[in-house]
Order: sequence, then structure tokens, then C-alpha cells
Amino acid sequence: GLIQQVLTGRIRWTLLSSTTTLTSATLTTSAATLTSMASKFSTHTPIPQGPHVVGCTDIMVGRNREGTLMRLYYPSKFKELTKNQNKWTPWFLGDEYTRGLATFIAPSIPSLFAMLFNWQMRGVAIPALWDCGMADKKFPVVVFSHGLSANRSIYSSVCCEMASHGFVVAAIEHRDLSGCASFTINDDGEKEFLLFKAVPPDMKEYDLRNQQIKIRVAESIRALDVLHKLNEGQVKNELVTNFDLKQLCNRLDLTDPIMTGHSFGGVTAISTLAKDKRFKIGVALDPWMFPIKDDVDTLCPSIKQPLLCISTEAFQSDSNLQAMSKLNADTTTFVTIKGTVHQNQCDTPFLVGHIGRVFAGASSPLDPHTAMNINNRLMLNFIAKHLGEKGSSLNTHVTYLEEQKDKMVYGLYGKGKTMLGWDAGAHGV
Repeated sequence: GLIQQVLTGRIRWTLLSSTTTLTSATLTTSAATLTSMASKFSTHTPIPQGPHVVGCTDIMVGRNREGTLMRLYYPSKFKELTKNQNKWTPWFLGDEYTRGLATFIAPSIPSLFAMLFNWQMRGVAIPALWDCGMADKKFPVVVFSHGLSANRSIYSSVCCEMASHGFVVAAIEHRDLSGCASFTINDDGEKEFLLFKAVPPDMKEYDLRNQQIKIRVAESIRALDVLHKLNEGQVKNELVTNFDLKQLCNRLDLTDPIMTGHSFGGVTAISTLAKDKRFKIGVALDPWMFPIKDDVDTLCPSIKQPLLCISTEAFQSDSNLQAMSKLNADTTTFVTIKGTVHQNQCDTPFLVGHIGRVFAGASSPLDPHTAMNINNRLMLNFIAKHLGEKGSSLNTHVTYLEEQKDKMVYGLYGKGKTMLGWDAGAHGV
């Protein structure tokens, strides 16, 4: 079985049509080594379907927690994706991220979880070309906020798809200790890791999450500030990279920034729209409203920007839906994808097999690829509508959505029974 394969150290890896046998001694977390080896990948997240080949790089502005760490997905100047598999981006971010994730997902068996997760995830690729040149054109910008115990990599299925359709997507990695991990850089140039923080015994869930969302909103606003500075050529990247930030100069269309996110990131998107009116459009994927439960009556009606809330059927519970109902009815569109679970809006279903999906809470009645396609096309269609003429080339998914209409319910709807924070005994979001 799986354990035996790990212990014997010989595993069969496949990427598209190529197959190579590696020994465990060749596996490494070095980004430089990983990027140079196409044969390291056992699987990949979904291939983006837009007209652009996607590029990807990491940017850190400032070395401390008050700075910004983001993964940037962008339309590249390359024309071929599959012929450049040696440039694909490693999904795996390192052992520290696994340890943080284990604290949240498997606190009773963290070592076993970490071993299995590391073994599986070291072979995953994101079909985006690492550090490649950006296309010579101006593109609208999206800021994406991740969920609880997540990171800047785990929403590549959403971010790559948007980038392939002509967006520059800044996927923030939050430093509020709600993610599985992040890092800063000390005076000696060494990484100092920040791991996921469980709720202390003497603290209530709400108090921690309400503190964290304030940090998250500030980080989202700073991310937009960084995009403005990138557009002006005023940013130094603290990370070692081959990507020249000057190529972003005057390439970012900042007239209609879009704020998006999933779960804790979904409510971060909602809260950021309320705080910073520079964001003109919002998309909240399965927003977990609990961190702002005491503020929904004032915060939610104050959002005047067009907002799309895409929910999964098994996640949304009565308490959360009641909080969502406070959003401005004149500017908010609600839609639920039937047969879906919370993890259908991130990469998880594409990283593991059927048994792994069951263990990770990512097993859904609806095929994961169909679920992600509907989700991404709903996002693109909504954004295109509100970008006006600039979005006309994006608005190509009406026919597909019409064909899938039996899998969607418009309005507030969900079959979730319990949810973290809202209900006693609930442990996950």
C-alpha cells in the first residue's frame, strides 16, 4: 500500500503522457531543483482554459509581518504550456506548511499526516510557468484571500483560471496565524516561519477570529497598495527571483480592482469591500461570516459594490445564511452549486485520490472538475458583466452556465447542519 511504497522508496510518477521512476533520494523541497525537473511531478491541478498561458512568481515587500507576501498569477508571453512542463510551478511550499496544516486538520496524528501529505504533495505541479515573462499588455487586477489553514498556493485552480483569461491575480498569504504557515525574513536573511495558531484554551473562537479578520483586511488593502507601487516601478522583492518586477510597470489596470476570497477569505473579501472603496467588484466563495457576526447589521448593508457570493451546498448552514442575508440585496447575487462541499472551491480534490478526498472532507456528489468549472465561469461571467466593455472578451460562458443550470440554485440556500464558531461541536470550515 501507500506506506509500503514510501518505505521502499520507489514510486511511479506520471505527468500527462510522460512517465519516470524516481527514488526517494531524489525528492527535494528546493525550489531551484524542483523547477529544473519536469519528471518530479506526479500530478497537477487543472489546466487553465483561457487564451493566455499563465505565469507565476512570489513577491515579498518588506521583511516583517507588516509587509506583504503574495503569489502573483499573470498572463505570460509564452504561447505553449504543455511543451514547457519543466517550467511548471511546484505546488508544495515546504515542511513548515505541512506542520501547520496538521495542527488544524489532524491534531491527534500530526506526524503521520505530515509524512503522508509531504509524500503526496511534493509531486504536484501548478500548470503555470515559474518566473516567466509577462505578456505585453495592460490587465485588470484581482486580490485573493485564502481560507483558514490555507496558503498562497492552494487556490491555484481558481487563480490560474482567472489569469488565463487576462487578469493579474495577487494571492495573499496572510500573517495573522490563520493560515497553515507563512514566513518573514530576519536581519540575517533567514526565513522565520509563522505557523497556524489554534484557539488558546482561555480564549473564545470569536475573539481570535475577529482579531484576525482585522489583520486580514489590512493585509488585503496593503496588497492593493503594493499593486499600485508595482505599476509605478517602486517595489523591491525581498525574495530571490528571476522575475523582473519592472515588467509590471504600467501593465496593471487599477481602475476596477476586484476583491475575492474563500471561506475565511470570503468574509475577508466582504469586509475589505466595506473598508476600501477602491475595490469595485467582489466575489466571496463560501464566506464564513462568523468572524464578523457582531458587525453584520452595520457592515453588510454598507457594501455598495457589486458582489457575487458562490456557495457550496453542504457548507452553508442556517446561522451563516442568516448573516449573509444582511448583505445589500440590491447589489449582491447569491448562487449555490448543488452537490458540492466546501473544498470544491480550492485545489484539494485534485491533489488526492478518492480515499484522500473522503479523509480531507473533499468528496462531493458532483464531479470536482465540473464543480470548479461552474465556480470559475460564474466568477468570470459576473466580473465581465461589471467590467463593461473591458470585460466583453471574458463574457463567453453564458452558454456553458445555461447548460449547467440544473446544478445551480440562485438565492440563499444550503444544506449544512453545523459550522465552526456558529455551532457547538463543529470543528472545521
